[in-house]
Amino acid sequence: EDYLEFKDKLTRHLLDILLEYVPQVKGRIEYYHLGTPLSEETFLGSYRGGSYGTKCVPEMFAPINRQWTTSPYTDIPGLYLAGSDAFLPSVTGAMYGGCLSASAVLGKVGTLRLGHAILSHLAKRLRDDNPKLSRVEAYILAIKKFIGE
Repeated sequence: EDYLEFKDKLTRHLLDILLEYVPQVKGRIEYYHLGTPLSEETFLGSYRGGSYGTKCVPEMFAPINRQWTTSPYTDIPGLYLAGSDAFLPSVTGAMYGGCLSASAVLGKVGTLRLGHAILSHLAKRLRDDNPKLSRVEAYILAIKKFIGE
């Protein structure tokens, strides 16, 4: 029972933080659930309650496993994997898995539009910091920053 009380208190605290930073979701949250390492281990069978997927072992990279280690697609139409389940375990794997899943849902054109929106936003921030930059210069600099140059 102490565990459930702790989860409830932590859940309320995290929701308060969410509403502080994203107030437009107030009254629109239909469902929420907090998972802990114990939840991960119990319900997902994750290795030692780790939140980044399965235990990394060399066998996961065998050709027979490639279908599930690097794809957001499932056999159920409209159901996609995201996070480390769509790519590989780890924080970086979860981030790439999220990108793969978003791209699968958005399609090629939607993915390009999202990429353009991200770069445009970054370019605007760069121009805000340095008003001497032209729009084109800021966009090119945004691309360079995005790809890590």
